[in-house]
Order: sequence, then C-alpha cells, then structure tokens
Amino acid sequence: MNIFMIHVGNAIKKRDPQKSSAYYLKRFSFPDLIEKDYSKHDIVNADSQMQSLIKYGVKISYGHYSKRKSLISLIKSGFKLRKIIVTKNIDLVHVLWGSSTALMTTIFSSVPVVISFSGSDLLGTVNAAGKLTFGGKINKLFSQIAGLQASFIITKSEQMKNILWKFSKKKAVVIPNGVDLSTFSSIEKNEARRKIGWGKDEKIILFFDGNGAEVKDPQLANEVFAIVKEKLSSVHMKIINNVAHEQLKYYYNGADIMLLTSFHEGSNNSIKEAMSCQLPVVSVNVGDAYDRLNGVTNSSVVDTRDPVLIAESVIDILKKCNRSNGREFVSSLSLKQCGIKIVEIYKSQIV
Repeated sequence: MNIFMIHVGNAIKKRDPQKSSAYYLKRFSFPDLIEKDYSKHDIVNADSQMQSLIKYGVKISYGHYSKRKSLISLIKSGFKLRKIIVTKNIDLVHVLWGSSTALMTTIFSSVPVVISFSGSDLLGTVNAAGKLTFGGKINKLFSQIAGLQASFIITKSEQMKNILWKFSKKKAVVIPNGVDLSTFSSIEKNEARRKIGWGKDEKIILFFDGNGAEVKDPQLANEVFAIVKEKLSSVHMKIINNVAHEQLKYYYNGADIMLLTSFHEGSNNSIKEAMSCQLPVVSVNVGDAYDRLNGVTNSSVVDTRDPVLIAESVIDILKKCNRSNGREFVSSLSLKQCGIKIVEIYKSQIV
C-alpha cells in the first residue's frame, strides 16, 4: 500500500556545518515541492513510527507543510497534494497534525485521510498562564472540523479522544507514539554521565522545556526546583533542548528524576522513553501521564499544580536514590506494537 505522510514545520534555512548529515531529513516542502532540509529533532517521534511501518509492506512518501497561516499557500498545497495522489498512486494520506493542515488535507484529498492529532492541535495553544490563546481556539476549531471529514482519527490519549465531537469520536482510536526500546534502555549511570560531561555526585532533575514552549510551564518547573534546592543543595536541573534523539538515552540514564509540568499533553514521549530507561518521573496529571505511570515504582503523578506538593514528591524520590521499574510497563508501547495497529487502520480504510 502507498501512504503519503504529511507533517508540519519549517525547513532549515542553512545547514549547520557542526552537525552531521544524520541530524537532517530530506522532505518535499509544500506548496513548492522543493526538497529541503528539516531538523530530524523536530519530527523524530512521528517519523520513527512511520519508518517502522516499512517492514509491513507499507511504501511511504513524505511531504512537509510550511506557511500554514497563508490561505493562498494552503490552497496551492491542496492542489499539489491532489496531483501527488494521482502521480504516485497514493492509497491513503496520513496527516500527523490537525488544525489548518488537516483541514486542508481532508478538503483536497481524493483518497481516505487518517489524522493523527498530537496535542496542541486539538487541545489548543496556551499562554504562560495556561489560558487558551486566540490562535489556540482557532486550531481547536479547525481540528474538530477536519475530524468530521477524516476517514479515521488517531489520538495520543483518551483525554484527547474524549474532547472530539460526537461523530468524530466514533471513528477514533488511541495509539500513542511508539518507543524504540532498543535505543532507550538502561545504561550504568556514571557511564552515561561521562558521555555527556555530567559530574558523578550531583543530583540531577531532567526537564524538557520544548525550546521555551509556554505549554511546558517552565515557570512552575523552576518554582519546584527552587523548593527542592532548599532541601537538597546538591540538586541541579538540566533543561534539555535540541539534543539528537539517539543521544537522549544518556540523559535519561544519567539523570536521577524527570519532571513534567505541562499545562497539557497528548501522550508525552519523554515519559515513555524515561520509563524505558527506568528513570523515575514526577508529572502533573496531564495527557496520559496517570495511565503510563500507574504502578511504576519511584514515580508519581501529582494531581495539583502546587509547586510545594510537587517538590515534596521530587524530594521523596531523590532521597531514595532508586531507579523505577518503568520498562516493565512499556512493551505494549514499542514501535512494533504501535506500528501493527496503524497498519491495521490503513487496511480497514483502503478499498
């Protein structure tokens, strides 16, 4: 079967000579259909999942949407998509983002469309106070309308599925992004720290702030860290950005705990990767964090945004100095298991 995968994001204007070619992915940019360089870091989870489908006989072509706020650009992209479907004999289009991207795809596609909603596309973009922005409200509306027209919908969590409009919910299923269990596995802590230059004796909290994305609520994370620091002076918080995906295993294995303070999530990929490396996690109750961490030792989902209570949970786990048993809970979330489910959806939609 021939699948056309659509993602969103902007091309790299100029390659960084300090980064290897493995850092980049070649993709055709809509609407000009010129092959450009994209940062692998920006789309690695979705791309890894799609690459895992090839072994099941799926042939994948790729396109990348930019200039998504331009109506003219979106319309041009729609006509280019229709042409690609014919010339490449595409059986189904899988669009890995909602909002205007998914809406345009469902309007112009002449073959079935599967939408994977990822998070802020369906939940909405928020500001530093956690309130929906005007753009976030528009994203939500466009995503819901696109969902009505889609052949099938994948959400990353039950929370996301439950906010779909009634008709869309009937054709939706929950499939989180899969985890590469061979890459994300346990490494001895000091060995991992040597790889990334961390000291042996410090306590380390890992925090992914999404390049300063307000949805990650870095302000709350800093408040939690300040409280923890008062009790445990040797603690440091490492804010992680733009690290090559295959290198993240050293960060998960070198850290003592991961902190998640987001206003909302779909199914946070870092939680699953941390679990696979047996790194303890403290998270607020967002996305599927409770489902993922339910039963996992030395990890906690705190049902509050009070920094004092979150800090208490972090301190308790840091004092124990134990890893989690998270890897016991991620086998069903492997790239293979999630990929099999996606292929079954494709088969059900292709006539």
